[in-house]
Amino acid sequence: MSHISELTVTGKVQTLVPAYARRGTPSLFAPVASDLPAGSAIAVCALVTGDAVEGNSRWYRISEDAYVWAGACTRLSPCPAFPEEQRMRWKAVVFEVR
Repeated sequence: MSHISELTVTGKVQTLVPAYARRGTPSLFAPVASDLPAGSAIAVCALVTGDAVEGNSRWYRISEDAYVWAGACTRLSPCPAFPEEQRMRWKAVVFEVR
């Protein structure tokens, strides 16, 4: 699994539409591991990058060897606190408009 970019997170999501869990890799071409009806509650193990679907390449790893496309699911709850080194540093700049 070293070829997949992965960020370990924990939480739950729910499918918004019927979706397939894919076995082995976060790809549309991976074999179907299971059929998930809309409204399925899923425990998430990690956030990974995989095949882009409708411009979204984020997938959830839901077991050791199964992935579901994040676009078919609700947002991860609770929202993870990302490690400090992965947070962006922003500085506010205020311009006076006349």
